Amino acid sequence: MRRLIMLAAGSFALYRYRYRIVNYVLGHPELRRFFIQLSMRIPFIRDRFVNRAFH
Repeated sequence: MRRLIMLAAGSFALYRYRYRIVNYVLGHPELRRFFIQLSMRIPFIRDRFVNRAFH
């Protein structure tokens, strides 16, 4: 029961502060580079980015 409450509270906190978390992560160049490289490994995201960048 305690795990369920902690999971719910953690999920709520992540949802509530999601933009703050993203801004913090993307504010660090090393972390930003890591997440960009990670996202470019996903074909759907890579294709959309390339189409918009070179359209």
